Amino acid sequence: TPIIVSNYTAALTAANLRGDLDAFLQGRGSRNLLQELQGHLLHRNSADAAAAGTRYNISLMNAMVLYTAEFAISHGAGDKMPIERGTSMEIFVKLSRDLDNEGRYYLLTGMANQLRYPNHHTQYLSCVLLWLFKCASDKEIVREQLTRVLIERLIVNKPHPWGLLNTFYELIRNPAYEFWRHDFVRSNAQISDLLRILRVTAL
Repeated sequence: TPIIVSNYTAALTAANLRGDLDAFLQGRGSRNLLQELQGHLLHRNSADAAAAGTRYNISLMNAMVLYTAEFAISHGAGDKMPIERGTSMEIFVKLSRDLDNEGRYYLLTGMANQLRYPNHHTQYLSCVLLWLFKCASDKEIVREQLTRVLIERLIVNKPHPWGLLNTFYELIRNPAYEFWRHDFVRSNAQISDLLRILRVTAL
């Protein structure tokens, strides 16, 4: 597990979310949290939203993603139990389905932020992203936005993080994901060409 220098849990505490999140993750909290979590991730007043340029509290979103992932890792996700089980995955699946496009973009970006060198966070959140793409959503927009988040990081100058390349490579080469059959891959010639260039680069 990588060392996290920043006190990222402070954002959860400041938003009065940590206690409820802990209770839900441990199976003791109200199931209503899944319905209410989207509202918790918004800025509390319009002034904060205007200053940030978004309705979403991005620091809180990133903290929630990492905290939820760490809980799953500490409870054996991907080791003692399948990656798709557990309360952490419930949160990720629910938010990926219910958030609007802006919120979903920040959620997926928060996950991609952890695709770094080989470590527990990289491994777990790579698996989460791949699971969301393959199984956890019936919305094509989720797959399209997930692909966008990865591509945005691959079109900048190298070097690219190992976890990012590994996740993208698995997504485009593993036939289980049927990546090249999705409409958004083929809907625009420029996008299709870019993806093929990235495919060669990833190889």
